[in-house]
Amino acid sequence: MEKDMDIDLRFGYVAEMYYSVVSLPVPKQLDLIHTWFPGMIVEIREGDGQRKEEPVYDDQKYTIFASRYHDYLYAQGDKRIAQITGRLVGTARSNHEKERKTAELIQKHVSRRIVNEMDPVIQLTEHTAFMIGQMNDEQISTFHHILYDFCIDLAEKYDGMDEWEKDNVPFPMDNETIDQIIYNTFYELLKYTFEGVVNAYLWLLTGSLLRNEAGRITRMFNSSWVPRNKAHSEFGTITDKLKYLLFSEEYESYYTGDDLEKRFPGIEWYCDACEAHLNEQEGFDDHLDAWQCRKCGYINRIAFEEIFDNDDDFQNGILRHSEEEFQKAVENRKKDLHDKEAE
Repeated sequence: MEKDMDIDLRFGYVAEMYYSVVSLPVPKQLDLIHTWFPGMIVEIREGDGQRKEEPVYDDQKYTIFASRYHDYLYAQGDKRIAQITGRLVGTARSNHEKERKTAELIQKHVSRRIVNEMDPVIQLTEHTAFMIGQMNDEQISTFHHILYDFCIDLAEKYDGMDEWEKDNVPFPMDNETIDQIIYNTFYELLKYTFEGVVNAYLWLLTGSLLRNEAGRITRMFNSSWVPRNKAHSEFGTITDKLKYLLFSEEYESYYTGDDLEKRFPGIEWYCDACEAHLNEQEGFDDHLDAWQCRKCGYINRIAFEEIFDNDDDFQNGILRHSEEEFQKAVENRKKDLHDKEAE
């Protein structure tokens, strides 16, 4: 797909990348939403497929009820639904306050389902895998490259915008949510596996459809859904975080905190069995070689070799730092504080 000056984290744009690879036209808005999030926003009414039935939105169920007409969902006849789907897909920029609010309520409802229920996560992952699985190997490779370039281009775009510009784009998003979606997507792509491509595209689909409500997901899920700790960054930009994933060996460890009485300053520890936050547990001391979780009883090893940037790195055994660099960063911080006290 050719680069577009309007590149953005919008559902329609993200979906278009898929259809550009499989050489199929992008479905109309109702069909597009139902294709990638089946049963979560649009529910199909029974019918013979030969009659035009206007779609209906149920405010209590946050659901659009639609009928098929010649194999496609009939979307005409209700201007409100056109505005709602336009907001979800990322095409309707008008100031219809009621429809904008309704779209946000739908996004909130779907995000809550994903966070509170396990079945939607499994179903979305399996469905995305099925859709991408229809590509051949060459198409999957092309799709991977498109998603890879999209992450870098999108990161550079947002890093180049000031806060006023970010707040005044047609569909603004929270900076932290955007960063995590792009970072998680890029992390998955760097696995160079089919599963990684599926997880990466699911991140983009979910983030672009749910927008700011996707923050619920990034706060709740780990593993392929969200890094437990943010990537180290010299400047705090998402572009720099992506470069860190690519070239972590070129980055020098650094530390800016003041908790230097700890053995591992700045490190948050989580139980490998139940994921409880160990630092908050009574009596926890990182000078110990091991700690028994107060919640589940699992004995966790406390050592440098157990420090990972995120849960995926832990699962894959990827340690991005050396103990020598870590200790050097701590000593530099001690010296920095000492010099400030001496002034």
